[in-house]
Amino acid sequence: MTIRNKYIILAAGFWLGGIILLLIGSMLKSQSWAGTLFTIGILGQAVGFGLFGFAIMKGAFNKKE
Repeated sequence: MTIRNKYIILAAGFWLGGIILLLIGSMLKSQSWAGTLFTIGILGQAVGFGLFGFAIMKGAFNKKE
């Protein structure tokens, strides 16, 4: 497994975790802590997209020898 693949797997984990937290927050929207789930879910998705972009840029700018 290459470093690039590890970042993509990590990004997918953060992204899917964010989706799950958003769905749980939407199901429990009457609870007082649903906003916290929404916030953590959105942050998880942002980290996932950031890692995915990092992996793409790392692959694009690595020089093949």
